[in-house]
Amino acid sequence: MRLDKLLANKAFGSRKEVHQIIKDRRVTVNDIIVVKKDYPINIDTDTIAVDGSQISTKQLYYIKFHKPAGYITAVEDRSHPVVMDLLPPEFKKMGVFPVGRLDKDTEGLLLLTNDGVWAHSIINGHKHVPKVYYVEFHGILSKEGLERISVGIVLGDGIQCKPATINILSDKSLEITIEEGKYHQVKRMIGAAGGEVTYLKRLSVGHITLSGIEEINTYLEIGDQEIADFKK
Repeated sequence: MRLDKLLANKAFGSRKEVHQIIKDRRVTVNDIIVVKKDYPINIDTDTIAVDGSQISTKQLYYIKFHKPAGYITAVEDRSHPVVMDLLPPEFKKMGVFPVGRLDKDTEGLLLLTNDGVWAHSIINGHKHVPKVYYVEFHGILSKEGLERISVGIVLGDGIQCKPATINILSDKSLEITIEEGKYHQVKRMIGAAGGEVTYLKRLSVGHITLSGIEEINTYLEIGDQEIADFKK
């Protein structure tokens, strides 16, 4: 890979700006100053630094992010702020995208990657990946409605949901585990049982949780073992 391409991918600026950084002798490869913009580098073995700070040469990203309410789960949107606005520019440059979606007013765990195969291993409906949500609601949930959710409720428009598990926490809160991600699914399921969701937060996707990103609008790289577990 060319040195200038790597720096541009890592959001050090436009190609013109990157060329100036290199020309200004601010870049080293294996501790040697390089001034050629097309200098060939090996991203697996070379050490690249800008102004003395080493930069990552990785090409695949696996991120868990604590999404705040008020942001669309998308890379771009003309009318609304998107989750990518909250993350380092390098992520977008490297083609990172959200895995699945969370509604605009929903908080909690969102996974992102630029590995399409890994993303498919999570959102593929045949994989049975459980997703746990914390829910606060108004109203009273009927026993019949809860039973329908537990065996696989059919929503008003005919959408068939897989069986879900509900853990009642109080008369106004619960946790629900589903294996799908249909449009407004949790809200519609609770609505069909007699409640109205007032707060929704995703706690986990499979074995990945909010551990380490308990604070809203924080992110971490996902560990190698957690990545591999989804590929099995």
